Amino acid sequence: MKKLTKNIFTKKIPITKKAEHLLTISKLLQNGFSLSETINCLRLLNDQEKFFERIYQDLCHGKMISQALRHLHLPTVIYNQLVIAQNHGKLAQAMAQTGALLNDQAKQKNKLKEILVYPCFILTFLITMLVGMKVYIIPQLAMANSNLIDLFLELILGLILFLLIVGLIFHLVLQQKDEYHRALILVKLPVLGKIYLNFFQFLILQGLGMQLANGMNLFDVCEINNQFENGSIQNYLSQKFLRGLTNGNNLLKLIQTEPLLPNQLQVILQAGESGSALAQDLLVMSELKFEETQRDLKRVMGMIQPCLFAIIAIIIVTTYLIILMPIYGMMKGIS
Repeated sequence: MKKLTKNIFTKKIPITKKAEHLLTISKLLQNGFSLSETINCLRLLNDQEKFFERIYQDLCHGKMISQALRHLHLPTVIYNQLVIAQNHGKLAQAMAQTGALLNDQAKQKNKLKEILVYPCFILTFLITMLVGMKVYIIPQLAMANSNLIDLFLELILGLILFLLIVGLIFHLVLQQKDEYHRALILVKLPVLGKIYLNFFQFLILQGLGMQLANGMNLFDVCEINNQFENGSIQNYLSQKFLRGLTNGNNLLKLIQTEPLLPNQLQVILQAGESGSALAQDLLVMSELKFEETQRDLKRVMGMIQPCLFAIIAIIIVTTYLIILMPIYGMMKGIS
């Protein structure tokens, strides 16, 4: 109840704003501004957005910028990634990439809304037309197949209602899960699952690569990541690998049984690479996952509108067949 009340009265920051702020901070840092100068500048320029004031106050009290950014209400996996990046001197780069991904996500969401407007209008018009035909036209023609109109209309409305209920239940189920188990569900989704998988793998590989590049070994990485919020992806993976390695399990087997880790990671480790060479390979692989995530997002968005129009075309053809075939039969009988 307390969490629900907090969510209601906390002003939600749009994804576009989160992405914009991350990209702006990364650009200012790359241009030589210090952290305090960057946040102070944004605080003065965005005086209506009080979270920058809170971020600035956290910095004044000695907190890390990655910790202060919790006021942006970023996803836990991204927040953890920024903590890792700051600890290893890659904060500006991590902010730029996560900001770009969030920005792409926001753009695709807006594009999806634009794409859905016209098909939804047509679908609403078709349903209205079917109801009108059922109420006014069919009784006047005394057509024997009026039950087909009822059945078809009930099928469309039932399908829409079913999708809404399934979507609501799916959302509620996700809210009950921690971040790691939520990710396991998302990567299994049809069509969208691959995008989520590439996104999570990008973050995991980038964080691991940055940590190994600074001389840490796998046990050190797991010990550090184990301090993150319980249930987060980095925390869960670190606990899993610590338990496995402590019990004498094979590292490659652990990687093979982990759904969120790519198979290419086994190939790299089997090649015998270690230290800076391994870290560099992981960072390159994370860049590839970053590009693949963006590419798959655009591909899926390009598929949505044709699929919707195909569904609408099927509804139109079925409606015409239900109405016109009996009329054609009546005309044929008269002739």
